[in-house]
Amino acid sequence: MAQKAQNLWDEIHEKNRLDLSDQRLSDEEIGQLLKGIHMISRTSGHQTERMKPLPLTELDFSGNNLTRAGIGEVVQFARTQGCDATLVDLSDNQLCDTAAVDELTRLVKNYSAFAANNFISELLLNGNNIGKTGATKLIQYAHWERDRFKTAENPPPRLKLNLSDNCIDRPSELADELKSKRIKLTCVADDDDKESTVYLPDFMDQRDPPREKPISTSRYNGNRGPVGRPSRPPPPRQIRRDRSHSFERRDRGRDRGGYRGRERSRSRDRDRDRGRREREPSRERYRGRERSRSRDRRDDRAESGRREERPARRARSESRSEEEKKSRTDRYKDESESERDD
Repeated sequence: MAQKAQNLWDEIHEKNRLDLSDQRLSDEEIGQLLKGIHMISRTSGHQTERMKPLPLTELDFSGNNLTRAGIGEVVQFARTQGCDATLVDLSDNQLCDTAAVDELTRLVKNYSAFAANNFISELLLNGNNIGKTGATKLIQYAHWERDRFKTAENPPPRLKLNLSDNCIDRPSELADELKSKRIKLTCVADDDDKESTVYLPDFMDQRDPPREKPISTSRYNGNRGPVGRPSRPPPPRQIRRDRSHSFERRDRGRDRGGYRGRERSRSRDRDRDRGRREREPSRERYRGRERSRSRDRRDDRAESGRREERPARRARSESRSEEEKKSRTDRYKDESESERDD
């Protein structure tokens, strides 16, 4: 990989062109090559300044396996060390709408990190998987950025944006819709409209989007139930509350689940013991309250009995005192009468 980076470095100075076309390189391999070129530019003494672009006029990354994961490094290289290039070729890769919206829109703008006004004139994206969303964003950003500098001393050139052989649905309707929004685009090469900012060659040449994986045509798909319907969970197992079947049910669980059946029975025992321990303090408090209430009731009964006995006792004592007084008076009369007779 280091030797390949050195060969690319030599070719850059000979042809002013970075050519990585038709090599089917992955995202990681292209990233390693770009990092190797950057390191060679620093070690060779070319990049004496902090911001100094390479002598490049074209960047060719066509015919590779660039995806959303690796296009960011390519765009960053084009905006920094390759900002003098006027043509960027990214055709025949695997770029999608997400890559177009998140990364490629940075290329159609004033993309240079060194100059105040630097635009590319050609961006080739044919042969990718860009859809209607990504194409709309690219065309809109390209127009707005160039229309903003149309009154400058050196207005930016019209962008040739090749979006043919992608997955854009109804391209003619999309072009008419953008024109109705005052997006100055054209699909004809020899158009005399000098105000057009975006040229779309072969824009009507599109292919169908990739089809999703077909669903199985069999009536039943394994254990997932009928095709096209979400599988339903099995109904919960009904547990009978009859205690006579508890041991039978526990043994049946052990036979079916083995160790899992024992664990379930132990977990049920632990839950029952935990519930009993949690209920014990409340029972004790209830029993204590009942005992105190029974003592209070007993004391109340005793006190009410004492209250009822007091009048009767007083009446008995009074009657006893009257009888004793009467007996004393009678005895005194008898004694006095006997003395008088003597």
